[in-house]
Amino acid sequence: MNHTKTIPLELVYKGTRDYLHGTDMYDAIMEQLRSAVPQHAHGAVKMVMHGFARHQCDLMYMLGQARCPKPVDARVEFFLGDIVSGWLTETARPVLSRRPYKEDELVASSRIDGHSIIAGVVVPCSVIEILVALTKRLHTVLRPDQAKWAFTRLELQRPLADDDAGRLQVELLQSLGNRLTKSAVRTESMALGHIYFSAVTS
Repeated sequence: MNHTKTIPLELVYKGTRDYLHGTDMYDAIMEQLRSAVPQHAHGAVKMVMHGFARHQCDLMYMLGQARCPKPVDARVEFFLGDIVSGWLTETARPVLSRRPYKEDELVASSRIDGHSIIAGVVVPCSVIEILVALTKRLHTVLRPDQAKWAFTRLELQRPLADDDAGRLQVELLQSLGNRLTKSAVRTESMALGHIYFSAVTS
C-alpha cells in the first residue's frame, strides 16, 4: 500500500509580499523530491495553484499510480512523471523570514518581439524565477488593461534545468476568458511546455 509522506517546509516572503510566492513553492517541491525520491525526480512536471498561502506550508506526496488525496487547506497540487503526486498544504505556522526580491532586474535585459519575450543576461536566481518574471513582464506589456497578474499553473515536459536560464522564451498564445492566459515555454526553438497566469484583483 502506498502511504502519504509529509515534509515541513520553511519558505520565506519575497520583497513586500504577504503571501508565499509560487516560484519558491516550485523550487521547494523540486528540491525536496530530488532528495527524497531522486529516482523519480524527472519526467513531466505539472503544478496547479489553488490559492494564496500566507502561512508556512507542508509538502505532502505519494508514490504510485493513485492520486495523492487532497488535504485540508491545500494550496498547490503537483505531479512529477507518472509516479509522484502531491500537495502543498497551508499550516498555522507563521512565515518568519523575508528576503529582497527585485523582480524587474531579472528581466531588465529581456527583449519583447511581437507576442514573445526572450531572456537576456542571466542574473543570480532560480530558473523558475526567470520564467515567471518573463511571463509577468510580457503580460504587463501586452495586457496593460489588467493591473496585476499571478502565476497559477505550470505544465512542462521535464523539470527546469540550470542551463535553461539564458535560453528561455515565452509566447502568449491565448486568453482563456477574460482572466486566464496560456503561454508557450521554449528553450530557444525547443518546446518545453506551458505556463498559465490569472488576472487578480488584490
